[in-house]
Amino acid sequence: MSTNKQFFPALTGYRAIAAWLIFVYHFMPFNSDKYPKFAKEIVSHFHIGVDMFFVLSGFLITYRYFNDYPIHFRKYMVNRIARIYPMYFLITAAVFAVWLFQNDDWSGEKTVEAILSFTMLKAFFTKYNLAGIPQGWTLTVEELFYLSAPIYFIIIRKSKWWLVGLPISVFIIGVLLSRITEFPQNTSGFLQNNIYVYIFEFFAGIALAWLILKNHITSQRKWATLMGIFVIILYLFGKQYIAAYIDFTSDIGRAGELIFLSLFGIAPLLFGLIQEKTIIQKLLSSSTFVLLGKSSYIFYLIHKGFVPVFINDYISDNKLIIFILLNLISIILFLFVEEPLNHFIRKKFGKSQVQ
Repeated sequence: MSTNKQFFPALTGYRAIAAWLIFVYHFMPFNSDKYPKFAKEIVSHFHIGVDMFFVLSGFLITYRYFNDYPIHFRKYMVNRIARIYPMYFLITAAVFAVWLFQNDDWSGEKTVEAILSFTMLKAFFTKYNLAGIPQGWTLTVEELFYLSAPIYFIIIRKSKWWLVGLPISVFIIGVLLSRITEFPQNTSGFLQNNIYVYIFEFFAGIALAWLILKNHITSQRKWATLMGIFVIILYLFGKQYIAAYIDFTSDIGRAGELIFLSLFGIAPLLFGLIQEKTIIQKLLSSSTFVLLGKSSYIFYLIHKGFVPVFINDYISDNKLIIFILLNLISIILFLFVEEPLNHFIRKKFGKSQVQ
């Protein structure tokens, strides 16, 4: 078996943790005055769940496909579409159907929102960034990476220094394009969402996979797991103090933040979950966490929107109960909808046609 097809169960369990962090971030359980301010500040940074997904995507795509040369692009794209789009399409359709049912009205603006949502182009426009599935903006970023990753691999094979040069180049081009499109009217916020800064997180994952594939790093100790956790905790506790000195809303500030978090926090944690025998690795590799990780994509898609609103209004407003029910719904949809659709699309469209 090719080593680049190896399955890492702990990384699947890790996906559940990332999705849960985003749930807590969106539902902010410490809004009450009885909780200290620092607790609210820490939870306000739980959006790092998205960053954890981006680094993981960079790693997995590289680990699985970097050594496939030439890459079977059709099969590659079918696999990516089968993994991401079916459930996204179904839930997006449900979101707009619920909106139409509740408002009994449709407008040209809503048509634009629907088109940009179904085509996954909405994150190009600040105005429509949160249309449809609000958190679905991240999928635009993911799809851009999936489309460009094979090109990155070709270039990196020529020189390892492109592991540094490519993300810097993409960032500079992105900054220039965003500045150019500010004029004359910055139509709907085109390219103003700074999606190009996330390239550093994908490349942190790419670099980690490259190092492992080339056998440049191995470890049987627990330094990577501990380092990753320490840096992530340091980030959660320390960002509020550093923000007084660094403008994290600027392109450079945000890029620096993501480089630090991904290179010294998330990437070492991923490496530790792969290489080091720890309690954390054992827990995330358990069958329960693997199932939760496999269903985490659906959990991510439904954790904010009409599903939790329905649970809150008709079942319980207790955040823990909402969390548990969302996980149960996600598991059911994964087993009986997402996984069967994934396998069907891969089998139907992923194979080369025999002439």
